[in-house]
Amino acid sequence: MRIKRHKAVRKTLKFFHVNFGFREPYKVLVDGNFIHAVLATGNGDVEATLSKLLMGNVRAFTTRYTLHELHGMGKEYRATLEGARRLERHKCSYEGVTTAAECIKREVGEKNESHFFVATQDKDLQKYLSKSSVVPIIFKTVNGVSLQKPGSNLQNFVNRASEAKMGIQDYERGTRVMRELAGGEEAQQDQLVRKKKKKAKGPNPLSVRKKSAKGPERRRHNQEAQPAAQAEKPKRRRVRGKARAGAAG
Repeated sequence: MRIKRHKAVRKTLKFFHVNFGFREPYKVLVDGNFIHAVLATGNGDVEATLSKLLMGNVRAFTTRYTLHELHGMGKEYRATLEGARRLERHKCSYEGVTTAAECIKREVGEKNESHFFVATQDKDLQKYLSKSSVVPIIFKTVNGVSLQKPGSNLQNFVNRASEAKMGIQDYERGTRVMRELAGGEEAQQDQLVRKKKKKAKGPNPLSVRKKSAKGPERRRHNQEAQPAAQAEKPKRRRVRGKARAGAAG
């Protein structure tokens, strides 16, 4: 039975941790009737009892309205008053509050941004908080201290939020795909425009000049031109030796 109860507590803690960010040290607002119920069973340390239930570090708080109510209940609640005084005191942020239950309602609010647990035996307060706020509720039974499971309204809220988140993710994913497709089409159009701009142009007139012969071609041209030049020159007559002697005699 104890193992089954611990599994249920772990499941509830995980629900509030994953969906609403509750984490250690757990902060618990405690009212007078819960303190009285715990001390009546012989458990002298309320904070230790809560820590054992939640299997983690706990900071238990009371309020001056709780202390005021216990003080007005007479000698029967004197031990409860002393037990409440040993807890940290949380200052109620609102003026004009008349009861401890009203102080707890206002401190928790609708969103419970401070991530308070509430430990109470007040059935009306339990019912109000389970319907109107995001708050884990702790209470005392004959079998020990228990953590209430999340109500159906809170479960439905989480399911709707999860579905909405999935819908947003699907929408964003579809939008991203459409953007990628549109980007691909634009890239193709840009490529076509660039191809049209790069049409072949006519050759540059300055670059169409006839190239001069170089290397072996120039040498061959010079060799062909030399015989023609030699043919144009007048040939010198060669005077032989005998002719020169006759001329001298």
